[in-house]
Amino acid sequence: MSVKKEDVEKFLDGNQDFARSYFDKKLKPGAVASIMRIPESKVDVDSFKDICSVEEGGLFYDLITDMQENVNMEKVIFKILKRISALIHADRCSLFMYRQRNGIAELATRLFNVNENSELDDCVVAPDSEIVFPLDIGIVGHVAQTKKNINVKDVTQ
Repeated sequence: MSVKKEDVEKFLDGNQDFARSYFDKKLKPGAVASIMRIPESKVDVDSFKDICSVEEGGLFYDLITDMQENVNMEKVIFKILKRISALIHADRCSLFMYRQRNGIAELATRLFNVNENSELDDCVVAPDSEIVFPLDIGIVGHVAQTKKNINVKDVTQ
């Protein structure tokens, strides 16, 4: 017998007390701590926001430490992209810089294909190898114009 997602959702919506007790049991601090690989004392399961803030707090601490230790902003931004890609479970991240040439707005790659295992030298794009997009074309152009991020599941489609 196979159970459909819609049937489960309908059951949980109709039995909210059961759903609450089930998830309370499954999301005990010990279980969450082992999944997130953090000490149980750091887990507060009162809300999802509290769980995220533990992870984000560590991330921000690491970022601030990196900024204090490095004067090279390219290196700092690279480390930020590595951590962000891990935090949001992204396959990769890239940094495009806005510039104008001959009065035409464009976006050019600065760091490309960054993931949590990347090395800086592999991701820095040399000026003669840049990928350049006009500001009004593609996903990158859309993000630059709207100033709203997009998480694309498959950029090849």
